[in-house]
Amino acid sequence: MQSERKLLAENGIAVELLEANNDGIVGIRGKLEAALAVFYSFQGTDALRKSIVRFRPDIVHVHNWFPTFSPGIFWTCKQMRVPVVHTLHNYRLLCAKASFFRDGKICEDCLGKALRISGVLHGCYRESRAGTAAATAGMLSHWKLGTWWKAIDRLIALSEFAKNKLVEGGLPSDKVIVKANCLDNDPGMRAGDGGYFLYAGRLTEEKGIRVLLECWKNGPDLPFLRIAGAGPLEEEVRQAASTLSNVEWLGPRSGEEVVDLMGKAKALVCPSLWYEGMPRVVIEALAVGTPVLASRLGTYPEMITPYQTGMLFDPNHPESMVACMREFHAHPDYLQCREKAREQFLLKYSPEVNLSSLQAIYEQVLGTKSPSTQSMQPA
Repeated sequence: MQSERKLLAENGIAVELLEANNDGIVGIRGKLEAALAVFYSFQGTDALRKSIVRFRPDIVHVHNWFPTFSPGIFWTCKQMRVPVVHTLHNYRLLCAKASFFRDGKICEDCLGKALRISGVLHGCYRESRAGTAAATAGMLSHWKLGTWWKAIDRLIALSEFAKNKLVEGGLPSDKVIVKANCLDNDPGMRAGDGGYFLYAGRLTEEKGIRVLLECWKNGPDLPFLRIAGAGPLEEEVRQAASTLSNVEWLGPRSGEEVVDLMGKAKALVCPSLWYEGMPRVVIEALAVGTPVLASRLGTYPEMITPYQTGMLFDPNHPESMVACMREFHAHPDYLQCREKAREQFLLKYSPEVNLSSLQAIYEQVLGTKSPSTQSMQPA
């Protein structure tokens, strides 16, 4: 959202940000109140209404309404005759956990189901059955009302894979358009002369960090691995790095530091176990010319062309991952992969391409030739 906001503002489009945070959602009562807000939030809709009256936007672009604003904001926009574009960054409309991931593996138990009982039984929303029941009831009520296709003009999916899942879950295909994530600036091609592999991201189970560490524990001949990030599993990462001579944990790093690390890395490794939206780290890696080795899962096969911009391996399969790492490490056309990775970024993910795609979506919704002088408000 911040990248798109900056990109639009730098190209003459007036943008106002309406935001809230979920830091107050603590304890059983907080979780239940937040879940109930999924049906309707008077506070969220009132804040939007006042903002529309003051700013008078031509478009409201929603990136995240859950749970503070509630889907009620879409009906508010419709009542006030302001077109709405909504970017779906996850699978919240279809899954209480928003990730299709439970108990260490992909879970689609609630996909396309009328009641989504499984999610309630497993307490998928913040590990609370009551909270999940309330959130699910609120979500299903908006499916019944037709909010997602009656009150929203265009839904943006980040990949063809995501669009297919969303349509499979019940969204009308003609309402969903694919537009990738973006960078608001081009970091430029880098040398990739560090000789190491890099993992950059949250240290969580669904990101596959445990499987990654298992590969290096059983592969002493693998290249040096540097890990940048923090999260619930950082103590496991710290301990592994302290016992493995070819693994280093760098801790959390700033965005600029991560890009610099990517620019020197031989490859970025993404061992995800879940359906990623569209990881910015992959786009950043392609931007600096660093190939990506990733799970053959979700959006990754769309972003990575084997033996050209990186390689793919079977998810949650250490043997497949190790074989992939070794093969890429011995790849004779390594520099050619860097050039193709950079070409992929320029073709699909550059600021210029993304601005053009975003403007085209706005033009469709507005029915105008160009929104270059329009104002736009993301919520």
